[in-house]
Parts: sequence; structure tokens; C-alpha cells
Amino acid sequence: MRNIYPFLVRFFQNPFVIISSVLSGLAIGFYDPLMGYALEPYGKAFMALLEMSLIPIVVCAVAVSISNLLSIKHEHIHSSKVLVIVLLLTVIISALSCLLAYVLDPAAGLLSTDNVKIKEISTAASFVDRTISTPVITEVQDGVTKFLIKSVPKNIFNSLASSNMLQIIIFSIIFGIAVSYLLKTERLKVQSFCNTTLSIFQKIITSITVWLPLAIIALMAGSASSIGVEVMLQMSGFILKIYFIFFVIFLLSTWVIKKRAKCTFIEVIRYLKDPIFIAFGTRSAILPIPSILEAFDHKFHFNKSLSKLLVPLGAVLGRFGNISYFAFLSIFIAGVYQTDLTLTVFMVIISLSVLAGLVTAGATGILTLSALSIVLDPLQLPLGAILPIIIAVDAIVDPMRTLTSVYTNCAAVAFIAPKEIKKAEISKK
Repeated sequence: MRNIYPFLVRFFQNPFVIISSVLSGLAIGFYDPLMGYALEPYGKAFMALLEMSLIPIVVCAVAVSISNLLSIKHEHIHSSKVLVIVLLLTVIISALSCLLAYVLDPAAGLLSTDNVKIKEISTAASFVDRTISTPVITEVQDGVTKFLIKSVPKNIFNSLASSNMLQIIIFSIIFGIAVSYLLKTERLKVQSFCNTTLSIFQKIITSITVWLPLAIIALMAGSASSIGVEVMLQMSGFILKIYFIFFVIFLLSTWVIKKRAKCTFIEVIRYLKDPIFIAFGTRSAILPIPSILEAFDHKFHFNKSLSKLLVPLGAVLGRFGNISYFAFLSIFIAGVYQTDLTLTVFMVIISLSVLAGLVTAGATGILTLSALSIVLDPLQLPLGAILPIIIAVDAIVDPMRTLTSVYTNCAAVAFIAPKEIKKAEISKK
């Protein structure tokens, strides 16, 4: 048994095995939807196991990082620097997505007479718009003030029970600030407890993720079974174009990490393969946090305190994938309604896509898509008639959208956090 387990670990962590799992899950879901529906609960059970250990990791990582940064003057961190870099990155992502979408023209030929199934979906738009879109859009349009009020945890136990990650992180920040004001002996005891707890749950996560390929098969089969081959084929051009944009952002993020970590392109991919596959397979920006922290600490050797602080914050607030997708969808919908794309329209799309993406912090699925109204309303473009079509393919787009958010967050943290000098390098100097 002891000899079999290491072999299974190496086998399941092989990238070809994980890619084969994705393709196998899609094949099962498309060609045997009933089996896809039957397998999906097992994938969700796997995600529940990961989520079981996630909240303690986030609370401990953020609290310890905040207390360390405030109790020890850190020359590398300035809140203004972090804010400027993140905002600049979101604008770049939005502008790049707009430009590529304009060149690729995702609306070309989509609503032609051949796409009968797509037209059937869009016919039901009024019903879907009433049942799904309207309440969410109304909530989003209440403004940033209401969003900020909802971000503050009234009852931390309720926040923990409902897995409200934004409120949990804000509580962790407040807790970390309080710890930093304790006497040194007391502060070290609290930090030691948090670090030990963090290590325990990271080991639990590591042991669970060994079985990731099996979970990916179940999750992908469930997603594919809800779409169907016909819609997938008719929307293939749309899907390939948004995947191309996500891939461009992926390559640029890899280049940033490569430069900051001073390693090769292949090493970046190899060190971050676990977060990549977890994000893509589970469609969660939160679950890859432990593996990202592991890679940043032991592989890239970025500043540990900053990484523990910025990675969880970025996982919740850094919705780069949503920003890119909103910009793409805005160009797509403008093309469907044959709207003239002037420079002013481009500027509105770029800026409001950033705002819509930031508002979706903590939201998932249809909620994120409905926030698109923030961009479309000022342009007087209707969302209702197109929303059902977007929802129809969201199960295929969402994995790559989530991966884009996670991976771009890694690039942002790599750009901000300094690389620590190892003892061996110091001795050489």
C-alpha cells in the first residue's frame, strides 16, 4: 500500500492525466447527459472537502500577515503602491480585451438563419430576464455604498456559516490588526497558533487534491450535460474567441511572473500547475489559495508575509477574468445590435467593465453575468435578449474565466511582492 500511494500521487499529478480528465468529462457530458448528471454530485462532494479546510487557511494567512506587516516596519509595502498597480492592471486587462474583441468580432454570423437553436434560446429571453436578471440588476445598481455595507460582517459566525469570503477576509484583517498591538510574547503565541493551524490545513488540502483528476471528470461531465452538443457547436466561434483572449492574458501573466521570479517560462507553469488545474477544474478562485501560497513560498521565494496577505485578498477582489469577459461581452452585444464603436464607447466599456468586475467580488455564476448591466445601461444596450445565450455557454466559459482571475492575481502579487534572498545566495555574496 505504501508503494502504491506515491505512484498514484505522481500519476494523478501528471498534466496529461489532468487534461485527459477534462476531455473525458466533456465527452461523457455531451454524449451521455444522464451519466453526466449522475457524476456531478461526486464532483461537488470533492469541492466540499476542499472548502472544509479553506476558511481556516484564509483566516490564519491573512491575520498573521497583517500582524507581521504592522508589527514590523516593512520597506517593500505601501498601500498606495498596491492600489495603483491593481487599478492599472484592471484597466490594462479591460482595454486589451476590448481591443482583441473588436478585432475578432465575436458577433459575426452568430444570429444567422442557420443557428436555429440559438434563436430558440433567445426567444425565451423575456422569461429569463424576469426570473433571473431583473432582481440581480436592481441590487447591483443600488451602488457601491450598499456593496461596502454588505462587506462588513455583522456576525462573524454567520459569515463563517455562509462562507461569505469577503466578510471573512475583512474580519481577518481586523483580527490581524488587533494582534499586532499585543505585547510581543502574546503576539508570538497567537501567530504561532495561526501558523500551526495553517500548516495542518495545508497538509489536508494537499492530500485531498491528489484525487483532483477524478473530481474534474465528474464536474466537467455535469457542466457539459447541461449545455448539449448542438449549442456548443453553434457557439463554438464565440467560445474560441473568448478563450483566445483569456490565453493571451495567461501568457502575459506568465511573462510577468517569469521576470519577477527570475525563472524560465516552463518553470512558472510547472510550479503553478496545481493552482491552474484546481481553478480550471473546480471553477473556484478561492480553492487554489493554499497551492498558490505553497508555490510562492517554496518555489518562487516571494516575500512570505506579503504573499499570505495579497493572495487571499486578490482571490476575492481581483476579478480580472470577469473584467475581461465583461469587456468582451460588451463588444459582442454592441456588434449584435450594430452599434457604432466610437472612441467614447470604447472608453465607457473599458472603465465600466472594471467597475462591474470589482462589484462582482464574492458573486458567482449568473450573478456575475447580470452585473454586465452596469456597462450596457449607459450605452442603451439591452441585456435580456442576449443573457440566455450567454448563460447557455457559461459552463464552458466559466472555467477559463476563473483561471484568468486566479492566474492574473498571481502575476499581480508577483509584481508587488519582492523576491526574498535565500541564505545560500547571501553567503555567495
